[in-house]
Amino acid sequence: MIQPIRAAAFAAVLLVSATAGHAEGPAVAIVATPSDPLQSFNRVMYDFNKAVVDHVIDPTVDTVGPYTPAPVVTGLGNAYNNLTEIEYVLNGALRRDASMILTSAGRFVLNSTVGIAGLFDVATPLGLPRQQGDFGAAMCAAGVPAGPYVVLPLVGPANVNSAGLLAGGVAVEVYLLSFISTTLAFADFVFIDVGGSAAALRYATDIPPGADGYSVQRGEYEGYIKTACGPV
Repeated sequence: MIQPIRAAAFAAVLLVSATAGHAEGPAVAIVATPSDPLQSFNRVMYDFNKAVVDHVIDPTVDTVGPYTPAPVVTGLGNAYNNLTEIEYVLNGALRRDASMILTSAGRFVLNSTVGIAGLFDVATPLGLPRQQGDFGAAMCAAGVPAGPYVVLPLVGPANVNSAGLLAGGVAVEVYLLSFISTTLAFADFVFIDVGGSAAALRYATDIPPGADGYSVQRGEYEGYIKTACGPV
């Protein structure tokens, strides 16, 4: 499973104005299957994401990373963590866990306001520790099927149902922040939601030389779903 980053989200801030070329890879036959009906679209998105990593994210991290002060890295890591609180609110709802819902929602409200869009974690010292829970497993526990495999631009492997739930969560997040400040809501979406997710692409499985990277990445994701939910 591709894990969320905990630092260096700054590397993706430039993505909103960047362009990238088409990534080259081994020639493969594109055949839709019941487990991958969106394969044509998915391969285009995989190539796009790989190009973004190769031509934008990696060079930016390698160039800027060594000179970025640790407090800046920590702050942006906190901001990305704040985004994932929405996932844990949904996680708690799927599990019918009121404690997780209230704690994660409380953390999000405090860190998004007092913590300045999540740059500072003020919730933990106030007795609201960060909650943990596997979103895929929570969906299965609630009886929600994974749905078709899909590769999202600037995000990576997902499935249709989880992507829809999380997209709804992010939309609610940005809507609520807009009541505080439209500038804050815009900055949160562009630099934290989009930028943070894009930076996480660097943490995908290493692809063996000569292998079909798309198939390797899909296999890794399907392995995660099988672990969380049983056979797909």
